[in-house]
Amino acid sequence: MTGGGKRRPRAGEQCEKTKEVKKRRSNQADVPDQLRQEVESCYQLRMPEDFYQFWKFCEELKPDKPSEALISSIGLQLVGPYDILAGKHKKTKSADLNFNLHWRFFYDPPEFQTIITGDSKTQYHMGYFRDVPDELPAWVGANEAKKSCVISQIGDNVFAAVKLFLSKKLKEVTDKKKSGILKDLDENLTRTAKELGYSLEQKTMKMKQRDKKCFRIDSLRTCSMIFPGTEVRLTDQAGNKLKLAYLMVQFLDQGDGSNLRILQVRFQVCKRHDKWRQTK
Repeated sequence: MTGGGKRRPRAGEQCEKTKEVKKRRSNQADVPDQLRQEVESCYQLRMPEDFYQFWKFCEELKPDKPSEALISSIGLQLVGPYDILAGKHKKTKSADLNFNLHWRFFYDPPEFQTIITGDSKTQYHMGYFRDVPDELPAWVGANEAKKSCVISQIGDNVFAAVKLFLSKKLKEVTDKKKSGILKDLDENLTRTAKELGYSLEQKTMKMKQRDKKCFRIDSLRTCSMIFPGTEVRLTDQAGNKLKLAYLMVQFLDQGDGSNLRILQVRFQVCKRHDKWRQTK
């Protein structure tokens, strides 16, 4: 006669389950849960695992100051939410610090979160782009605020983004010693990314599939945004594109119309900025 209780797992089964749990956690960066919660609490955003994995990668390069690990080699510095991991936020005296404005550049939309900065002359910076605030980033982008408002897609994780930047630097450098340093860094980064299972493609299949769902207006000269429930191809001239966009947005959610108007304002700002630069 058998009882109605649950069957206890055998020793072998328990061992297999333990192995599976360890396997699932093996790809998780060794960053304390308390520190992870602090980052997400300050920004009110979920951070992807590659964010923490890249911090550990830089920590191996420069244990005392991971944020500065890439400055001497390729001129990149970890900023934004990485400042929380570095403990820099504890030194500020302001109690009303808005972390969502921390390292935000002139053209950055709310969907864009800066995590790395480069050349201050061009205001080069990389960041995560989110379609929805409570979801993980859709991709990593880069912008040079002194040049334009365009945000370019450079991968779906920070390893891919830095790999692309590093590859361009390798093509530019002529000094053999400097070239050797960059090649070593490239090999190290590539090996780490592959071990962790991250794609190093500039545009993954998932990103391409996302782009097909985007409501994109090229004349606004900004990154594409997703408007759920529709897919539109605009092929007319710039003025007609905008009219068509306003026509189509009537069939979307009310908030999407507001987003479109915001994009139009950004476009006008970009035009004025470009005109001002040309007359200087």
